[in-house]
Amino acid sequence: MVIYAEYLFLENALTGALIIFLTGKVAGIQCKKLLLIIGSTLCGLYSFILFWDSMHPVAAFLSKLCFSVIVILVVFRPLKPRKFARITMIFYLISFAMGGITIGSMYFLGIAGLTHNSALYLGISGYFYILFGCILTYFFFCLLSGFILGRLIKERTFADVKIFMEDKAVTIKGMVDTGNFLKDPLTGNPVMIISAAAAKKILPKEIVDEVIRASDMRDITQKLISSMYAARIRVIPYHSIGEERGCLIGIRPDKIQIKLHNKKSEEYKDASKGTLLAIYKGEFSGGQLDDDCSILLHHSLLEGGIVDV
Repeated sequence: MVIYAEYLFLENALTGALIIFLTGKVAGIQCKKLLLIIGSTLCGLYSFILFWDSMHPVAAFLSKLCFSVIVILVVFRPLKPRKFARITMIFYLISFAMGGITIGSMYFLGIAGLTHNSALYLGISGYFYILFGCILTYFFFCLLSGFILGRLIKERTFADVKIFMEDKAVTIKGMVDTGNFLKDPLTGNPVMIISAAAAKKILPKEIVDEVIRASDMRDITQKLISSMYAARIRVIPYHSIGEERGCLIGIRPDKIQIKLHNKKSEEYKDASKGTLLAIYKGEFSGGQLDDDCSILLHHSLLEGGIVDV
């Protein structure tokens, strides 16, 4: 069999990129594009181990294990051993699933291939089957993630939200609003909706009162722009039932941390950088809490992945 180096590299780079992407999706970690490209390039380069004739099978296995560790450390940079172990487990689970689909299609369709040093080469005619296997694996894990996330988010309804604003840090009870899809139109960052009463804990009372009383969005925007919070102000357009269009005033705090009520850990996790708080004139009710919820969380802030890493 003739092996084309460029096809070998491209095959493994694209497959590696998909495995890395799905690992991040399942683990709830958003891969940076540059790191994803670096990781896929490493996968393409590693495929040339196929040409190493003198490698012992044990050495081939250990080299693949070490390579996986390097890719995970480079792309995901897990700092805790537990997180590293779980990401590695997900990485191999997806790799085995993709490999199983590809080898299964080879078996049923009678595709010839070459194995050496724990590597597999299918030749030019096999790329369509590799693509087919990648597509099936992608849709399988996307459907699996969506299904499990839909079940998990019901258990992740309530949370404590710690908001940092300049020299203040307040903790507010909140709940997930699965219908909250608000995002900053400029940056695409998620938006939480905070009640006016809770907003007064982190912002001057007069600013919140101005937002509540304002009937013209242009007037309140002009007043806020002249305040010390001008760099933090955003206007968030929204669409809701009963009111076709409207706008909310958004404030960008220094940091937001979230602790889920159903978690055994007492640790807070940082929300997405740049998350906004939109001030709502009314109040919210948590229903199942002793005290009313004062903040509605964007669903994406709690989804993460289907595995807690």
